Amino acid sequence: MPIFIDKEKNRACKCFIARIFVPPFSWRKRSSAVMVRHVEINHTFKHPFEKVISAYFQKYTCGKDSNVTSITVLQHKTVVYVLFGFCDLEDPETGEEYMLRRGECVNVLPGFFKKLCPFPAIQVEEEAWLNSKERCLRLHSYSLTWSKYASLEEFSTFKACENNPNWTSFEQRGSISVYGVGSFIGGMMESFGQSFLQRGANKGFNIMEDLIMTMSGRYTEA
Repeated sequence: MPIFIDKEKNRACKCFIARIFVPPFSWRKRSSAVMVRHVEINHTFKHPFEKVISAYFQKYTCGKDSNVTSITVLQHKTVVYVLFGFCDLEDPETGEEYMLRRGECVNVLPGFFKKLCPFPAIQVEEEAWLNSKERCLRLHSYSLTWSKYASLEEFSTFKACENNPNWTSFEQRGSISVYGVGSFIGGMMESFGQSFLQRGANKGFNIMEDLIMTMSGRYTEA
């Protein structure tokens, strides 16, 4: 699982978008090439890693995001990595904490697109690896719904800033591809998904900031 290295610390949130050509994968049995849209998001929290991570794991369960209707923890354990894999470990101080969660979200696609993806809810799974000793959280999330026609995947990293251990850097690499519905419609759906990921990230940052302020006793209702 890749760890994304922050080359420029303490920078404001930035989003970079690119549309690149990717050859078709044979296992998907598609005859045409696939276009993939990528989203890159970088953000710095001016808070310690521990508070940021606590806020992250409350972000979807605190009721502030109306698009998320349920979160279920499927696995939660501590593992230690060995040469050819990993094994369960009882001592949390010498291994990584692993969590697998499944979320259910409202289908926010516009009316026409919803006819192509007629599901009342979208299911997403997230894998998380938390190394408290190194102050690093790695995330891998992917969509389960409509996977025959679309792929949405994100790799994210939270870690303490090297030049300021009281701040936390966040990096995310996301990709969206839609296939089997024609390049024109697929491109429009990818563009919508791209914008939705950007808006969702900014919304998530605001929710986390509110939660951190509440934990710090500095939050006041407007």
